[in-house]
Amino acid sequence: MARSRPVLTLLAVSILLTATFTLRAPGHLGGQAADAFFIQYVYDAIAATVALLCLWRAVAVRAERPLWVLVALAMLCNVAGNEIYTALYGATDSPPVPSWADAAWVAAYPLLYAALSLRLRSVSHRRGLLALDGVIAALAMASVSAGFVVDAILGNASASFADTAVSIAYPVGDLILVGLVAQYAAVNGWRLGTTGSLMAVAFVLWGITDTSYAYETIHETYVAGGIVDAGWAIAWTLLGIAAWRKPEAPPVAVVPGWRTLLVPVAFALVAVAMADYAAFHNDMTTTASLSGLAMVCVIVRFALTFRGYLGVLRAAEIDAATDALTSLGNRRAMGEDLAAAVADNEERLLLLFDLNGFKNYNDSFGHPAGDALLARLGARLADAVAGDGRAYRMGGDEFCVLVSNTAEAVAAACSALSESGDGFDITAAHGAVAIPGEARESGAALRLADQRMYRDKRSSRVPAGEQAMHALLRVMEERNPDLGDHSAGVAELATEVARALGMDSAGVGHVVAGAELHDIGKSAIPDSILAKPGPLDDEEWAFMRRHTLIGERIVAGAESLSPAAPLVRSSHERWDGGGYPDGLAAAEIPLGARIIAVCDAFDAMVAERPYSPPMTVEQAIEELRRCAGSQFDPMVVEAFVAVARLRAAAAYARAA
Repeated sequence: MARSRPVLTLLAVSILLTATFTLRAPGHLGGQAADAFFIQYVYDAIAATVALLCLWRAVAVRAERPLWVLVALAMLCNVAGNEIYTALYGATDSPPVPSWADAAWVAAYPLLYAALSLRLRSVSHRRGLLALDGVIAALAMASVSAGFVVDAILGNASASFADTAVSIAYPVGDLILVGLVAQYAAVNGWRLGTTGSLMAVAFVLWGITDTSYAYETIHETYVAGGIVDAGWAIAWTLLGIAAWRKPEAPPVAVVPGWRTLLVPVAFALVAVAMADYAAFHNDMTTTASLSGLAMVCVIVRFALTFRGYLGVLRAAEIDAATDALTSLGNRRAMGEDLAAAVADNEERLLLLFDLNGFKNYNDSFGHPAGDALLARLGARLADAVAGDGRAYRMGGDEFCVLVSNTAEAVAAACSALSESGDGFDITAAHGAVAIPGEARESGAALRLADQRMYRDKRSSRVPAGEQAMHALLRVMEERNPDLGDHSAGVAELATEVARALGMDSAGVGHVVAGAELHDIGKSAIPDSILAKPGPLDDEEWAFMRRHTLIGERIVAGAESLSPAAPLVRSSHERWDGGGYPDGLAAAEIPLGARIIAVCDAFDAMVAERPYSPPMTVEQAIEELRRCAGSQFDPMVVEAFVAVARLRAAAAYARAA
């Protein structure tokens, strides 16, 4: 939105005229002649200038065009009303009521209401308590206006019906205007941004000025060209500044906080004060009614708030006892139900399950597929025990049920946790304990079920490759737990990159095994080198670089894992030939090793390290791209970047 010199000139003229008008208003400098000049010319010049600024904004910002056209027309209605009054009634002391000038002035209100309604429509999805806060604010401000103006007008017995109708039209119009502003501010959590705040302040000041004019007119203290008239000029100029400002992003979602509580409380106190004021004055029915309605809304508001927090508390209790992936009860829920069954001496059967083949499934098909499998199996398990007990997920690939002590229940649960397909076969090892026959205490029941489950798992036929992988990973984790966490992270990334590069399931499996075990050789490196706080010397570096060769020999010792051994050996080679142990370059390096190298570097860069802070995902991606063509295969880097971006988008979607 280009803000040209003529636009800046219009704004400067508006501000200068308003400042001059305001500075002279308190003392009426220059006397009646100056008052007449400022009211007849300067006053209208300010309104016309602001109208032009609003029309310019309407042309410059297409999305806001209806809003600013309506505001500009409202400004022009004020100009027209002033000109009509001067032309037709300026020479008389008793203009007709209502007059044509009143028609023009009152016509500004519907235009402003329409403009504010457009603002409200842009946040129409925000309802409930925030909208009710706006009603409270509007009623509280209406009670103030009624206390000082409206009830006084209605109580003026000497006034004609026409006088009363016209006199009441302005404060009522202002109350509606201020009420709409309060509604818009409330549904935005009382955070409007600079432009929105300028408009809100302008409209509120406009309403306050109108009400002040009515108050002074009733008490016969109004003098043209004074502070009241300066209030209109300031309000209009604020609208001009708002029109000149650059468009702002739409308000973000409101986060409940002290502001969303304290503001309605403040308006509630205003309503209480006006109710007290009305109680000590006669003929203030409108004030008492409005303040009473405001307090009723406050009571409703806090009742709804309490109900909402009860709902949040119930939802939190449910979430605390529910597994997010499968919607089954979690370990906490199982513990509570088991303790209750033991305390009530119920005859129940506790079954613990651990899936066989799940790790291989995860490695072959990826973690999203693994999560989907767990969700499917969990749903089947819940259906299998429905009406006879309850199913739980203990974490990872472990499940549990608490059911009637029947053989059919055991068979149904085991069947529910089994699935097979092309390249995978999932079964469940289980351990069963009868309560209270075999255990009269929940902890003892869990320990016994766990022992029996692992006895069943050991007796099951686990594939040789999975056995060897488990053994080597256990060695590595015992030697250095951090290596196990790092290798798992690298393997997860390598799985997705290998798939993105079109590798078949067998190739993906070899890459996963190589990634899991790429640091297995470090288990033979002395702690004095592996955990040295300072830089390694040449001899120590030479020893450290042997870990890929050691790792190759360890992995090759298990026949089922031997295809991964060359990947472990070459996992520290460089694309430009500067790596180790063989100095391979470009396509000489196995593709799986090139994938592991990129994933290894990324995981190290984003991890917490004692010697430097972790990089962000974007920083790590930038570093990988910088080293593509020298340290890393450019094709693998780009495939990795695509995978990383998809993972980040999925994580953001889950968080939202």
